[in-house]
Formats: sequence, C-alpha cells, structure tokens
Amino acid sequence: MEKDVLHSAEQLLEQIFHYMSQLVNEKRFSKTLELLTELGRTLVHCDRASFWYWDKNKHQYWTLTASGRDKIVVPEGTGIVGATIANQETICINSPYEDERFNASVDKESGYVTRSILCFPITNEKGHVIGAFQAINKMDDEGNPIGFEKTDEKRLAMVAVFCGKTLESHLLYEQAQIDQLTGLKNRRGFYDYYVQNFDEHTKQASIVMCDIDFFKKVNDTYGHNAGDAVLMHVADILLKNLPNGGEVVRWGGEEFVFLLNGIDVQQAVTFAENIRKQMEQTSVQYDNQVIQITMSFGVAPLLGQRTSDENVKQADDNLYQAKQNGRNRVVYS
Repeated sequence: MEKDVLHSAEQLLEQIFHYMSQLVNEKRFSKTLELLTELGRTLVHCDRASFWYWDKNKHQYWTLTASGRDKIVVPEGTGIVGATIANQETICINSPYEDERFNASVDKESGYVTRSILCFPITNEKGHVIGAFQAINKMDDEGNPIGFEKTDEKRLAMVAVFCGKTLESHLLYEQAQIDQLTGLKNRRGFYDYYVQNFDEHTKQASIVMCDIDFFKKVNDTYGHNAGDAVLMHVADILLKNLPNGGEVVRWGGEEFVFLLNGIDVQQAVTFAENIRKQMEQTSVQYDNQVIQITMSFGVAPLLGQRTSDENVKQADDNLYQAKQNGRNRVVYS
C-alpha cells in the first residue's frame, strides 16, 4: 500500500513537471490557459475542468477554456460559478442535483451527468474576483466517480493563483490596447492585431482608412464634449458594421482604420460606401443640438509583401485624395 501511494505521488509530480515545463516557455495567452486548466484537472484527478471569466460589461460568465466542451456562456449570478464569484468562496458539492444553486441546463443540453463539483474563485492582486476555476467529476485511480476532498481544494488553490495572475496580466495588456473613449482598439492594438493576422502569405485582405469630415468645426462650434459624443457615435456605427475576420481601430483623433481579412478591394469599397451612406443619413443629438456628420474613405488592398506602415500609407493616400476631391466619398486603388 505504501509503495502504491509513493508511486501515485511520483506520477503526480511527473505530471506537474510536464505542464509546468511547458508553461515556462509558452507565450500565447490561450495556450497558457489550456495548460493551466489541464494542470488543475490533473492535480485533482477529475473528468473535466474549466476556467471562467466574469464579463461585467455583458453581465455574463463564459469559459476561457473548458475541457471536453466548446465555449459556455451563462448569465451573471447563476449556477455554482455564480455563487462562487458572488460570495468569493470555494464551493465543494458531491451531490449537485440536490443543490438549488446548480444550473442543470448545461447538462440537459449536452447529456453530460455532473456528479461532483469543486469551484474556486479567481482573484486579482487586489483581491477582487475576476473569474472562477471549476473541476467536475472527481475520479479514483480506476476512473470511478468519487467525491472531492479537502486535499483537492488545497491543490486547486495553487492553480487558481496562477490562473489569476495570468488573466490579470492579459486584461492589463488588453486594456493598454483599448481607446478609452470609444472602446475600439488603439494604434498599439492595431499593430498587435496586424502581426497576429497578416504576414507575407496574406493573399486577400483590404485596409480602409476613414476620417470624420470637418471634425475641427464640430469641436469649435459645439465644444469638445460634443466632439467626444460624435466620436462615440461614429465608433458605434463602425463596430456594428465590422465583418467577421476584421478589426476596427481608432488610429488617432478623428481617423479610424479597418483591417479586413478575406475581403478584396471591390468588396471593401462596397463595405466603405455602405458605411458612408449610414453616416450621411444619421445625426448626433447632443445638448439639444443636432449635429450632422459625413466621412471620407480611402481603400486599398492589404498586401502581404508590404509592411504594416506601407499598407496604412496606401490607404491614407487614398483618404487624402477623397478629401481633396470634396469629402464624403470613397477613393480606392
């Protein structure tokens, strides 16, 4: 018996070393979370594990990673994850269907049977809850279902700390790439997105640069607060029109850039023209004032052999031509 215990401890240590050695060299956020999730699942020897993020803006909890499942999204305040986050407490349940906090809808959709749950809150360095780590269906060495124990809580606590630090670092990094006024990516976010999605092998992509016409006049006439309202209005329309496989960025001031993957120039021109018409037909209500705006657009192919700055310059040159030609129009090359 003592040899069996020793053997199990050595196996566990070997598995921990396996995941930790991969984590040391892993730079990708998503892969790091996958490794941490698998490490947690291994430490408590359970069937499934998931790492949940509390999206306060959307009032949802959703899985950053979930072994054996695609992304799961549940309303804020529901389920065991909701109880763990709301009360900032570790919850261990070995008869979940008898617990009123358990949300059985996910099981009903998938046909999975949850027999035991161990859910741990994920906090940032200030002690604020930002998510949860959930382990499901504890197993013995033969794969038979058993209940979670205090030992499992101690082991999972270690993973929770790593998860918290990883998620917090990522959120801070993401925040540095977001324009605080519009919520769009900023120029720093542009370059990060560009590097991840475009290279010398890119074959069909387009770049669209656009600019609010006579924006200085808006600020001079109605004030800078009105100008901010116009920028937020524009950003909202641009974001609503963003296609899959694309990104929109506040380049600076009243300039915005679209990066469109899988869209050729003619499609990008049609896309830009549609937005131009929307802008022309809408107005911004601010302090009992109705502010009419238009936008000019420069469209160009995003060529893989060009640098990001060279691609931006081509679109910017076309935008300049659109403004020279009278504004409120689309120019492409």
